Amino acid sequence: MPDSIVAITSAKTSSSQSDLAYRASQTFLAKMPAYGVMRLRIWTIGSLLILFYVVVPVLCTQGVVPDYKVNLLGKYLSLALVALGIDLIWGYTGILSLCQALFFCLGGYAMAMHLSLPQGGGDVRPEYHNIPQFMFFNNVYTLPFFWKPFGSMAFASGAGVLLPGILAAVFGFFIFRSRVKGVYFSIVTQAVAWGAWLLISRNEMLLGGTNGLTNFSKPLTQQRGWILSLYLLTLTVLVLAYVLCWMMTNSRLGRVLLAVRDRETRLYFAGYRPYAFKVFAFTLAAVLAAVGGMLYAPQVTIISPHNMKVEESITMVIWVALGGRGRLWGAIFGSLLVNYMYASLTSDLPGAWPFIQGGMFLAVVLFFPDGIVGVWDSLERCMTAGAGMVRRAAFGVPLLAVAGFVLGEGLALTPAWMRVIVFESAKLGKVQLKYVVLLLVLAACAVSQSLLARSDNKLRKRRRAGVAAAVAARG
Repeated sequence: MPDSIVAITSAKTSSSQSDLAYRASQTFLAKMPAYGVMRLRIWTIGSLLILFYVVVPVLCTQGVVPDYKVNLLGKYLSLALVALGIDLIWGYTGILSLCQALFFCLGGYAMAMHLSLPQGGGDVRPEYHNIPQFMFFNNVYTLPFFWKPFGSMAFASGAGVLLPGILAAVFGFFIFRSRVKGVYFSIVTQAVAWGAWLLISRNEMLLGGTNGLTNFSKPLTQQRGWILSLYLLTLTVLVLAYVLCWMMTNSRLGRVLLAVRDRETRLYFAGYRPYAFKVFAFTLAAVLAAVGGMLYAPQVTIISPHNMKVEESITMVIWVALGGRGRLWGAIFGSLLVNYMYASLTSDLPGAWPFIQGGMFLAVVLFFPDGIVGVWDSLERCMTAGAGMVRRAAFGVPLLAVAGFVLGEGLALTPAWMRVIVFESAKLGKVQLKYVVLLLVLAACAVSQSLLARSDNKLRKRRRAGVAAAVAARG
């Protein structure tokens, strides 16, 4: 072997060894992000906690924020729990499950069964034998035996968590043990969700049929005390679930889950059993979805098989894709963004919503491939590199625009001049100024980001050409 090749090989080996030794020697403090980035993270987290825990309840009690807006926010926070579980199993473990809406409804039905009974404050009447009204209309005059234990709040809560968890663990064990994965696993979960929807929709199941369970206690959605209590409970559960998932994904278990996603075959040679970790992630995601359903039912006062359809599971996956898979907070933000956009646009532009939804996700694929998380990461990289204000604004302005839209729509704080109608169509609906401003801001930022990326690519090519010319000159 020529001496030059030996020298190059030895140099590469020593360089890689020194690089590995350097990385291994890094302490926790050395791995922390830059001071400016850390300060931005702390400020953002603190502001969000103050906003949700202090500002929203105070504005609600003062009458600035309507009660129904707080109720709607609590509903969407319960849906964010489902998105958190989907990100855990899809973003970190690489398993695309299309039956999360099934586990969501199992938890919701468990809580709804308690709320439909007199012990849970259900709207029952003596003329209907003090049982849910749909049973009386189906010629059932006594409470079925499997309904009776749900008169206890403790039993309903336990069943809402254990039943989906056990079902997911048993189903996942046999599926993952058989090494079913990829698109085949998605198809199987889709078939399971479809079969469960057909089963629960039948009147013979005594679960309300296609109408579902309703006639809950009216104060749950009409009295401010109940609305704020359920909202704060949902928010606290979401924060605790996020902390739990964050600690897990940043531990050794989280690294194994990433290995299951990226290098599953190597885990077998390392002595691991990847299917066991898949079952664990699938079960935990099912439990999170079930808890979200248990918090969703009392805030909406209805749960029906419609919430179990396959389309709902696909929509939940879209929340995570838009927010950014593989990052827990991205799943939460994506779920809030899509739900508020749906609520706002379907009331103003019902005919245009399908096109806007498709265009929104195409824009994410073309300009923001990593979702909202990718934009935030780009902003942090700019701050770490000491980039100028123009480059920072290209990534910071879209985040502020989207967050401002969600905040304005969520708390009914959108200024009156932003609600001015600039265009009205009989087929599409009313186009308000806020949509035009949001679209223009996002389009301008997308163009600026593409131009910055193009200039960065040119700069890299020049640097590579310079390095190649220097090497060739040295000969």
